Amino acid sequence: APAFPTEEEQARMDAGDLIPGAEAAAHSDDRNGGEKRADILRGVFEAATRDAGTPTMGGAAPTVMIHVNQADLAADRGVGWIDGVESPISLTSVKQALCAGGFQEIVFGPNNEVLTLSTEKRFFNRAQRRAIAARDGGCTIPGCTIPAAWCEVHHVIPWHLGGKTNIDNGVLLCWYHHHSIDTSGWQIRMVKGKPEVRAPLCYDPTQTWRTTGNHRARPEFRSRQARPPHI
Repeated sequence: APAFPTEEEQARMDAGDLIPGAEAAAHSDDRNGGEKRADILRGVFEAATRDAGTPTMGGAAPTVMIHVNQADLAADRGVGWIDGVESPISLTSVKQALCAGGFQEIVFGPNNEVLTLSTEKRFFNRAQRRAIAARDGGCTIPGCTIPAAWCEVHHVIPWHLGGKTNIDNGVLLCWYHHHSIDTSGWQIRMVKGKPEVRAPLCYDPTQTWRTTGNHRARPEFRSRQARPPHI
């Protein structure tokens, strides 16, 4: 049913602290229970591999290997293959994995012999991730409550389009929002080193860009915390 914002909600919208429809957007999740539980389990595994106390395998965290043809990747078509899994995965999933995890180039010769093997090209390192986590505080999509430790770092300008792997081009997204960012209608941009988001048209007809960021040391957060409770 139609609803109108309260005076407090309107004031927060005018100040850029609240995006119209963000609450509804956060709950417009069309995954069923099984899919949500599978994503939660994946999140547990990924959070564990990033933990400094997790045992390593040959000096590296446990890693899922995905293979993709370089020509397919450049042409934005084709599929990828995971070791030990018969069915292919979409190129979208391949690019999301590259964005979050990095890659290593292998060049084969005419007889399928390995000609060159590059060093592993990791994307956002731990220091960059800590800085981005301190700035964003959690998933950048308004209304999402996933904390920073459970988020992935997303290239705002995709790396395969020339986007740099630096703090000014990285934002935190939970696994669900990271893997649906190209189809959900949410848009993200960086302005002076800070992320701004624009909600889908169905949630915000004004299509206003709004600053996000949940770090608790920011001045406006401190000023809100200092206000006396309203009785």
